[in-house]
Amino acid sequence: MQYMKSRNLRPVVIWLWSGAALIFLMVVVGGITRLTGSGLSMSDWNLVMGAIPPLNHEQWQEAFQYYQQFPQYQQLNKGMTMLEFKYIFFWEYLHRMLGRLIGLVFIIPFLFFWIRGYFTSRLRNRMFVLFGLGALQGAMGWFMVKSGLVDVPYVSHYRLAAHFLLAIILIGCCVWFAKDISERPSQHSVRYPRLRKGTAFVGVLFLFQILWGAFTAGLEAGLIYNTFPLMNGSWLPNKAWMMEPLIRNFFSNPGTVQWMHRIIGTLLGISVIVLWWRTRSVQRIPSIYRKATILLAIIVVQYLLGIFTLLFHVPVTLGVIHQAVAILFGIAWLNFYHKLRNI
Repeated sequence: MQYMKSRNLRPVVIWLWSGAALIFLMVVVGGITRLTGSGLSMSDWNLVMGAIPPLNHEQWQEAFQYYQQFPQYQQLNKGMTMLEFKYIFFWEYLHRMLGRLIGLVFIIPFLFFWIRGYFTSRLRNRMFVLFGLGALQGAMGWFMVKSGLVDVPYVSHYRLAAHFLLAIILIGCCVWFAKDISERPSQHSVRYPRLRKGTAFVGVLFLFQILWGAFTAGLEAGLIYNTFPLMNGSWLPNKAWMMEPLIRNFFSNPGTVQWMHRIIGTLLGISVIVLWWRTRSVQRIPSIYRKATILLAIIVVQYLLGIFTLLFHVPVTLGVIHQAVAILFGIAWLNFYHKLRNI
């Protein structure tokens, strides 16, 4: 991929990797926010004034009284103390502030690079794609929160999945664009089509696993069937097909959703093992084998993390690490696939 040879684009690469790192951090904080039940503690959205937290006792009382008007307090947290409210408020506030910081980190350097002529039209258009995805992500975050402010004090697991998937896509775009700038295609004539197809298949499975992982989180399906490999003594959860129409069970039945997460995760692990084995034949390019080995190591760690997170009833620490390692797997897959496309 050719950009401007007259410019040293290393600052652009650093900027894109910094954006990916900040979004990664925001996803981690978002995981803590979700697992601590903090996401509904800020019940309104104000882009400017919302950056200023309560600063005195009166303002805290006002914020707490406003929170008490919504279903999460009335149905789940009735009687909570001010100290407990401040705890959940902190995580949601931090999550939103990171979102604002990411916006500034993208906008200010973008304008600088554009004015100084770092971008070709192609690279500039890619940056506009990033901005569009970022704006959509911000809107989706509030759209998700709104779903938990009426009647039922839980956010829609569909909106949660969309929010998480958008974060993965944003990180992926930052990483892919940075690698396109910093790595030139090699001169090897062999393209390894079967290996590329196998890698693409792993990527598709990973996206499905991300979706069903988010469904599992949104439905709190990890808090049931806390045995492995059987689900309370059976290979299938009880009442796996109780919903009508039948297809709803795969998306909204907590037991079936957790079962799907297990099945897709197992298929993903097997596919990565097969992919790693096939890279042994790529002897002329040892970096391919090394990257595949990293991918294999991450999926093994992730699979074990998933098991222990389930067995211990989804403690916050394990749940957040499990989510973070999923993102690291996605980055490692992009790194591998990008290399494979450029040999």
